[in-house]
Amino acid sequence: LAWLIRAAISRGELTLALENGVAEGVFALAGGDFAHEDLAPLGPVDVLVVYDQEKIGSSQTPMTERAFARIGAELREAFEGRPGDHCIYNIQTPMGSGVNGAGFAESTVRMEAAFADPQANDIKRWVATSRVVAGDRAEGGAFLETAEAALWSEDPVLGDIAREKFVADNTDPRDGFRNIANLLRWSLGKRRPVFRTASTSDVFATASASSILPVAVAERLSAGFDFTNMLVSRCQAMKGADCFDATSPDEEVALAALCDFRDFAHLSCVREGFLADARNAGSRLLEGARADFDRYAVAEQSVDDIDKLEDLGFRDGESLSSIVDGWAVLCRAGGEERFSAIAPGLLTAFGETQRPDMAVKLFDGILIAMDKPDVEDGVTFAPSTEHSALIDAIGCLSAAVKPLTQSSDTVAEFFDVRGTETPTSDKEWMSRYPAPKVGASLDEVKTWREQSIARAALFASADDITFGLAAKVLGAIHRQTLCLLFETVRAETDAQISLHVFNDSRFGLPGAPTPLGFVAAENTSDNEELVRKFLQEVVALGEGLFAIAPDVSHRPAGVAGALAPTVNQVKEYIQSEAVAHDQILLARAEVIAGPETLCDEGQAALRTAIANPRRAEVLFRDLDRARAQRLRRDQAGSDWDLDSLEGGPIDVDLIISTLIFRHAAAHPSVQQLPTDEALDFMVRTELISQPVADTLKSSQRFWARIGCVRALSQWTDPQTAPVRKRFAGMLARAAEVNDFAQVRPIKKGYTDEAMRLYAQLVLGRPSVGLQVSA
Repeated sequence: LAWLIRAAISRGELTLALENGVAEGVFALAGGDFAHEDLAPLGPVDVLVVYDQEKIGSSQTPMTERAFARIGAELREAFEGRPGDHCIYNIQTPMGSGVNGAGFAESTVRMEAAFADPQANDIKRWVATSRVVAGDRAEGGAFLETAEAALWSEDPVLGDIAREKFVADNTDPRDGFRNIANLLRWSLGKRRPVFRTASTSDVFATASASSILPVAVAERLSAGFDFTNMLVSRCQAMKGADCFDATSPDEEVALAALCDFRDFAHLSCVREGFLADARNAGSRLLEGARADFDRYAVAEQSVDDIDKLEDLGFRDGESLSSIVDGWAVLCRAGGEERFSAIAPGLLTAFGETQRPDMAVKLFDGILIAMDKPDVEDGVTFAPSTEHSALIDAIGCLSAAVKPLTQSSDTVAEFFDVRGTETPTSDKEWMSRYPAPKVGASLDEVKTWREQSIARAALFASADDITFGLAAKVLGAIHRQTLCLLFETVRAETDAQISLHVFNDSRFGLPGAPTPLGFVAAENTSDNEELVRKFLQEVVALGEGLFAIAPDVSHRPAGVAGALAPTVNQVKEYIQSEAVAHDQILLARAEVIAGPETLCDEGQAALRTAIANPRRAEVLFRDLDRARAQRLRRDQAGSDWDLDSLEGGPIDVDLIISTLIFRHAAAHPSVQQLPTDEALDFMVRTELISQPVADTLKSSQRFWARIGCVRALSQWTDPQTAPVRKRFAGMLARAAEVNDFAQVRPIKKGYTDEAMRLYAQLVLGRPSVGLQVSA
């Protein structure tokens, strides 16, 4: 710039005085990548020469403008060269096309006029994040300070940001990251000037440090921008042209080698991953906090233009039509009338469930199993409004209720009107639907268990019982099944061996692990054979949702040790060999079957785990390290991956178990009481405060209800299986809210509370807003 001005003075075009080689009132502004120091080999360079007419002299205005037009043209030629010359940098300007130097040099008067133009937001956004890079820096700083009021007073910079600018597929892979950085600059620059001219990576880091962006998101965006910058730089260095990708096979091989990749396919995969991440982050920033709820919106809530069964969610409409046509015969409609004429809303109701195809198959099975229903009966249960529970059950909890659809006796339960005789506790349930006697065959036990689980799912889907009670009922069914099988197997030899289980909120839920343990009077091969036979029968109880996977690894010597250790071996294992996690599990172990004398001895042996509370602090540190390893190893794929969710049900159970471990030596009753009663006892003895006990109880109940729905429906998460209308209502009812969109904030609140309580109660760290008497 100084050289070009001196040349203009020597030609007589300008009559300026140079002070230290700088012309007073003339300066250069840098914008875009130039201002933020994010340049690639070929640019582009965003630069604008600004001159103050008053400082230069208004009498020379026409000559001055011609002189600066020449300076602009020469500036462009210096960077880009004449046509045909090798381009050093692409140069661009926000003020015009740049042809013949137009727009590369502007007066402060025209710049201020542009600031007042409501249609010139592009220019205002450019200047708002620009900085002075050459010339009279004092005058340039004064100009930017004067322009700040016009640029940032009422956020005109953000006035007309086009959504398409951020979501469009751009040729330059860096654009997605630039757009996010610019959005942060323009949004935060008024309050935080540090954002205005910071580089893209610095913008992400500053936003993360200011809690505007999550740390993980900022790190990914910064890494993605560095990667795309490296990719573009090496591509342009390789081709010597303004390009952003390889266009031929040999260029692809060369570019992959330059970027240290084995082949171009791997390079392209990484690039697309970074770009997708940038698009997602940009969309969330633009859409605001409500964008997170959109992923959990009910699928097909506003379905338009439905003209075939596939639009309702069915996979194969053609084969489905033949099944539906057969319903008219089963309902004895007769004639040429189609079943859809009898129940026009039935298929639409099935389409609102989570598994429409399974709903149709199970409904077909119900019709077949019914004992010759008359026409009126066939019509009355067709409309979805009158039999919503039936549709919810067979469409959302399909696998769970399937056993009830296989005989005419159990099918009738779908249409029963339940009243005051409905069980209100798990004990009442087991009394109303008792298990077979000891000695029953495996098939009898299997049938009772499957029908009991199906009945609990049906009652919960019909809102006859809560999902919290359903979770307790499933636990009682599971416990009774294990006791029944164990006593049946043990009765064959009358062996002196007991069975114990480890209590937690997931006990009995389909798909949840089932840790078991055994204590024998003595080590014999008969005892080992009995345990193996029992485990075989447990595994043979069912498949899929009804499968049980017993875990017997929590024993002396682990998987290599005896399945049925003696009482002394159990005590030695607890005192010396058991790791922190096993110690906590054993603190909540309960003997449920076996000879009475051995049950008492086994329970006394298991109490050894909490007999030395002085070791609690060391054990809790080991437990925290094991928990951290588990969270790193089994990272949650979504916030519905409850078993891997930090602050989720496992952490809540862990907090409760550590409280029991810490205080059971002085207060043995906390180990024997149910969880709610144990927490209330600790409140009465001033071991914990009432708010903490209430938080733990409500958290455990919430996760039990949500886990029950998720287990019975065999549902994963909204990203792999979008939530449909009826299932969304079921999840909302389990969370005790009115709308599915409210479930996620509640889950977030419970996880945050659990993490704070974990830090306070397990790790011993103070927590703001929570008081505990440890």
